[in-house]
Amino acid sequence: MTWSDIAIKNSIWPPVIYYIVSIVVGVLLFVGKYYVHRRANLAGFLLYAFFVITITTVQFCLMRFGADFAKDILRIDLDVYGYESIFNGTYIFAIIYGLALPTKLKCS
Repeated sequence: MTWSDIAIKNSIWPPVIYYIVSIVVGVLLFVGKYYVHRRANLAGFLLYAFFVITITTVQFCLMRFGADFAKDILRIDLDVYGYESIFNGTYIFAIIYGLALPTKLKCS
């Protein structure tokens, strides 16, 4: 086996960009959870919970519908089934994002 026998068919950049964006979104969701737990009233609590559920649903839809969902709804060219790491990451990030749901309501 020589170096000329190794062929890279897919680029490494789509999974790298997907993971960077997903990690940034996850961090922002947990910062939002902290903010909601400290300061938000009932309306903020409910709106943030709806927002987290929506973002989690996007991850599940990426896992279920793959490139069709990414192309038609999100308007990005992302082959989810072409990269196993992205397919598995959608499931993991959906679970992690679910943990960002607010649990404590500040009553005052």
